[in-house]
Amino acid sequence: MKTPILKNWLASGLMAVAVFGFTACSEDNDGGTTPPPTDPDVTVVEGAYSGTMAVAEAAGTADEGTEEPTGTAVDAAVSAEAIEFTDFPIRDLVAKIVGEESADAIVEAVGQVDYSVAYTAAMSEDKATVAMTLAPEVLTISMPVEGAEPLEIAVAISAAADATYTVESSKLGFTLSVDGVTLGGEALEGFEAFSLDFDLAKNTTEE
Repeated sequence: MKTPILKNWLASGLMAVAVFGFTACSEDNDGGTTPPPTDPDVTVVEGAYSGTMAVAEAAGTADEGTEEPTGTAVDAAVSAEAIEFTDFPIRDLVAKIVGEESADAIVEAVGQVDYSVAYTAAMSEDKATVAMTLAPEVLTISMPVEGAEPLEIAVAISAAADATYTVESSKLGFTLSVDGVTLGGEALEGFEAFSLDFDLAKNTTEE
C-alpha cells in the first residue's frame, strides 16, 4: 500500500520542480531580451540632417523693417568629429559678396563645394542637450577664369557661440559668422560681415 502513495508523492514533487524551473527560465529570458535603458551621450548628435540655412545681417547693419531672412534647403551629416556639408549652398553667400546679378553664373562655374566644421561636444548634466563647440576653418571657393589661373575666393568663417542639439526634438541649431573675404589674396573692399543661421533636424527615419 505504501508504493502508490510514494509514487504519487514523487510525481507531485517532480511537477513542482518542473513548474518552478519553467518560471525561472521565463524570467531569465525576459531579462535577457529587455536590456535596461541607457542614458544618451554625445554620440546622439551623429547622423544625417536636413533643414535650412538663412543669411542674416550682422548686428547693427540690417535696415529696420526688413523681413526675416528666408532659408535655403541644406543637408548635413554629423560625424564624431565634424558637421559635414556635401554641396554646401554657396549661392546666398556668393550673392552677398558679388551681388545678385553675377551670383548664378559664378555658382555654375564653381560647381560643387564641400565644407566641414570641426567640433567638440559636451552633454548637459540633465542629458537634455549637447553643446558643440565649433571650430570652422576658411571656406575656399575656386572660380575658373577663362585663359587664366582659377581665382581663389577665401571666406573667413568663425563661430561665436556653441551649436546646440536638443535630444528630445533631435534638432540642431547654430550660427556661423562670415567675417571677411579675399579674392586672389586681396581683401575685398567694402565687405560687411554677415551670418549664416542653420536650423537642422535629424532624419530619424534612417536610424
